[in-house]
Amino acid sequence: MKKMVLVLTLAAFALSGSAFAQDPNWNDNIGMYLTPDGFNAPNGTGSCGAAAENEIFISYLVLSKLTNAEVWGWEAKVIPTNMLFMGDLVYGDHVDAGTRDHEYIVGLAGPLFAVDRAVVVAEIQYQVNSYYNDINQPSYVAIENIYFHLLPDAVPAYLEASGSTGVELHPAIYGPYQLIINGDCNVVATEEATWGGVKSLYR
Repeated sequence: MKKMVLVLTLAAFALSGSAFAQDPNWNDNIGMYLTPDGFNAPNGTGSCGAAAENEIFISYLVLSKLTNAEVWGWEAKVIPTNMLFMGDLVYGDHVDAGTRDHEYIVGLAGPLFAVDRAVVVAEIQYQVNSYYNDINQPSYVAIENIYFHLLPDAVPAYLEASGSTGVELHPAIYGPYQLIINGDCNVVATEEATWGGVKSLYR
């Protein structure tokens, strides 16, 4: 039955266009955007754009629609596909204990404060390079849980207070990718989902 749901879901996406839209009902989201306020763009369009070959561009890792006013730490794995990681800038007075590729385990000495329920937690630089990448194919960024995750459900998370047990972060964009470069930016409406709900389709 679950396989049938997955097949029907994928078929619906294929027939209606790119499954690249934001559900307005989600809270405590994590997403990647091409501008610091890209989370305000309609239907996830702030997470899709173009980059010229060898151009280093900045993407912004944003926690949005937060249910808490402060961020004292966060954890996520930010995985690029078909583009090169060129560097990052993590915001705040922090320590990053992540040692595995593309993992962030960030603790903050003082909180980052939400403005309009959103906090930019990092800038990450990427480049599409024809020597290493297929420039005729789209590039993507996925956001997943880290290996030694804070929450039992194996999801990205943030700390809303010093010493807290953590708050689950949900994907800002429905689907596996939170950023698409040089790909299909068509959007469709989606239903509310969670990391656990999406992952359960594959069990």
